[in-house]
Amino acid sequence: MKKSLRLILVILAVWGMASSCEKVKDLQFVRVAGIALDNLGFSKSIVRMTLAYYNPNNFNLQLKDADFDLFFDDTQVGHSIQDTVIRIPAKDTFYFPVKLEVNMENVFKNAWSALANKEVTIRATGNCKVGKGGIYFPFPIKCETTQPLKFF
Repeated sequence: MKKSLRLILVILAVWGMASSCEKVKDLQFVRVAGIALDNLGFSKSIVRMTLAYYNPNNFNLQLKDADFDLFFDDTQVGHSIQDTVIRIPAKDTFYFPVKLEVNMENVFKNAWSALANKEVTIRATGNCKVGKGGIYFPFPIKCETTQPLKFF
């Protein structure tokens, strides 16, 4: 009797784990929701950005250990390392706060071309970990947007 009860419990546990494992859909970049300048310097500046992403999955997730580079028109201008855990709601947009160290020398190199074009392409590439229930998988960070520059 005990053996058959154990067998039934094992079968139910395996079935429950297999049915709950659903392929995680990629998070979708929506937009840059906000940009604020924290500290302005000639060699290095600190910029805070808020990135909006959409979670198309039917379940909550968590994001941690983000490490990425920021590019303006294909020139690397900054780097960010985030070690906080962000809770991602199911089927909803969430906001990812970013603290970015910007290399101002590379920004100044791009300034003349950006002024001539009246817009700049902002691209972020890197990696983070996305998971659920303490199990995390690597996830690529890839987002790109074209931002008009309005000086006048």
